[in-house]
Amino acid sequence: MYYVAENDGYTVVQAPVGATVQTLPKEAETVAVTETTNNYYYGGAYYEKDANGYTVVPATAGTIVPSLPEGSEEIKIRDQTYVQFRDTYYQPVQVDGKDMYEIVEVKDEE
Repeated sequence: MYYVAENDGYTVVQAPVGATVQTLPKEAETVAVTETTNNYYYGGAYYEKDANGYTVVPATAGTIVPSLPEGSEEIKIRDQTYVQFRDTYYQPVQVDGKDMYEIVEVKDEE
């Protein structure tokens, strides 16, 4: 969990991009970003392994995850239904017969 100081204490916030931790929870899942790049997914945040540990990185369109973070909401944009968590949009997909979710880029109509 990540916290931000407030006047009367702390508030839990989403993992900030650029934050680094030494280890990930055992529940973190490996997700494929490209054919040669894997990241780690936990609690709606994406981590990339580097020399310092695991650094929070932005969600990458095309990444497929097995589950959605708590607090995700289904929304409809134009004629398409997505699931949104903060600034990330997911589209349900089937992978090897399993329900999964692909990160998609949603652009505003001009």
